[in-house]
Amino acid sequence: MKYHIHTLGCKFNQYESAQIDEILRHSGHVRSSAEDADVIVINSCAVTGEATRKSLQIARHFQRKNPHSKIVFTGCVVHDRKIDGFDLVLGNGEKFRISKLIEKTGTFFNSTYYLEDTLNCTIKEIPNHTRAFLNVENGCNWGCAYCAIPHFRGTRIRSKPYDVVVKEAYEMINSGVKEIVITGINIALYNDGNVDLHDLVKGILEIKGDFRIRLSSIDPLSAMSLLDLFEKPGLCHHLHLSVQSGSDTVLKRMKRQYTSQDILNVVRRFRSVDDLFAFSVDVIVAFPGETESDFQQTYNLLKETRVSRVHIFPFSARPHTLALSMKDQVKNEVKRKRVKILKVLADELSKKYLKKLEGTSQRILVERTEGSKIEGLDQYYVRHSIECDGKVGNFVECKI
Repeated sequence: MKYHIHTLGCKFNQYESAQIDEILRHSGHVRSSAEDADVIVINSCAVTGEATRKSLQIARHFQRKNPHSKIVFTGCVVHDRKIDGFDLVLGNGEKFRISKLIEKTGTFFNSTYYLEDTLNCTIKEIPNHTRAFLNVENGCNWGCAYCAIPHFRGTRIRSKPYDVVVKEAYEMINSGVKEIVITGINIALYNDGNVDLHDLVKGILEIKGDFRIRLSSIDPLSAMSLLDLFEKPGLCHHLHLSVQSGSDTVLKRMKRQYTSQDILNVVRRFRSVDDLFAFSVDVIVAFPGETESDFQQTYNLLKETRVSRVHIFPFSARPHTLALSMKDQVKNEVKRKRVKILKVLADELSKKYLKKLEGTSQRILVERTEGSKIEGLDQYYVRHSIECDGKVGNFVECKI
C-alpha cells in the first residue's frame, strides 16, 4: 500500500509524523506522492482556531485531489472537535497504532490517553538527513489562560529517559544529521529523575561529531537557566521565546509566570554572549482586556529587544480555556488594526537584523543547491540563498 503524510503545526508534530512514517514503512507500506497514494495521513494542528480550520481544509483538498485514496485524519484537531467526513479518524493516543488500524474505518479516540502514555520511543531512520527533530517531552500543566494544548496533549508530563535521548541523538549524528532540534510540548518541563533540560542539552553537546543543536520554543525564565550552555560551541545562538505580550497586566491575566522586565533581562544577558544572538518570538494580539496602552507596551518591547522574527497570533478564544469566558473581548476591527501595525514592525525588525549580518562570515547548513547557489540556515535561524560552494548535508562557511 502506498501512503503520503501531510503535517501541520509544530516541530513536535513533525517528529510524530516521522514516527508514523517509520511505522508504516516497517509494516511494508511504501511512501509516495499524494496523487499516487492509497492512503493519505493528515497530522493536524489545533493551536488556534485558524490552525484547526486549515487542517480540515487541507484534508478536504486531498480528498478532492485523490478521491480514490483513504483519508486518515489524526492529531490535535481530533481532540478539539468531533470530526466527520473522513475514512479513519485517530486521536493522539491512537496515531501510533496506525499499522493495526489502517484497514479499518471510523473513529478511534481516547481523550485520557496521556494517563498511560509513555515517551520511551525513538526514530531509527531520519526522513531528512540534514536536520532532525528530537522529541524529548510531552504534556503541559502550566494552565495558561489562552492555551488548549493541555486538553489535546494532557497535563501529565512525560519525559523521554535521558539515556534514550542521548542514544537517539548519537544515532542521528552517526546517520549524517548535522542539526538536531530539541522539541516537546513544553521542553522547560523536561525531567528524568534528577536530570533537567540543562543536563539533557549538556549531555547531547558532549557527543563527538560535527553537528549543532537548536532549541524549540521556550519561556524566558527557563531560557535564562540555560545561559552558560551558549558560551560553549555547538548550541545555535537563536531562541524562540514564548513572549505573548509586553504588558505585565496582560501577562498576569494570561497566567504567565514572568514579566516584561524578565524578557528584557534574558535578551540583554544572551546578547552579552553574542551581540548577534537572535530571538524569534510569539505574540498574541488583542487578548481579552488588552488596552491601547497594553498593546503599545508590546510594541515597545519588541522594538527594544530588536527581535529577528515575530510570529503574530490574533487572539482566538479556544474551547477548554479560561480565556473563552473572559470579559472585555477586543473588537475584530481593533484586532485587525493591531495585527497590521505589528506586521509592519516585524518586517522592519527582520530587515534590521539581516542588515547586521551583512559582511559577516556564517556557517550555513546546506539544504539544497541550484547551480552555483546554496540554500540553508545559519545558526541564527536565518535562511540564506547565496553564491557559495557546498554540498547538501554539509556545513559551509560563507560571507553574507
